[in-house]
Amino acid sequence: MRWLGRRFGLDETDWPQDPRLDQFREAVWELSLGGETRGWVTTSVMPMRSFPFFWDKQEQMWTQVHWVDGRHEYCEEDYGPEWYSVEELRGGHFSTWDPSVSEDVDFEATLVTGAERDRLWTQLDHGLEPHSRD
Repeated sequence: MRWLGRRFGLDETDWPQDPRLDQFREAVWELSLGGETRGWVTTSVMPMRSFPFFWDKQEQMWTQVHWVDGRHEYCEEDYGPEWYSVEELRGGHFSTWDPSVSEDVDFEATLVTGAERDRLWTQLDHGLEPHSRD
């Protein structure tokens, strides 16, 4: 069945990478409100097939919110051409449902870098859904 993968391009090793998404590859963004850290959003970029024919190769971004109290939300996807989450984060904010106030909140979002990013990326465990955590 290898011919099927080669014929239909199911091999992801030659997938085109959009350089506009580089800052979102395994990234951590601090979410704050009024200067107080409320949580983080982690992002990753993965290959996907796009409509209408599933033959077009493109990328999608996954976001996951992690709250300071230890709760984690489910992953959500973002993809072009609109790139809603990408545009929000580039603009320095991120809107999401805040369970502590039971409403949508527009948080300030700041990219975390260096050793702090590495520590948080490991600690937050991007992609592990809430029902799979200890």
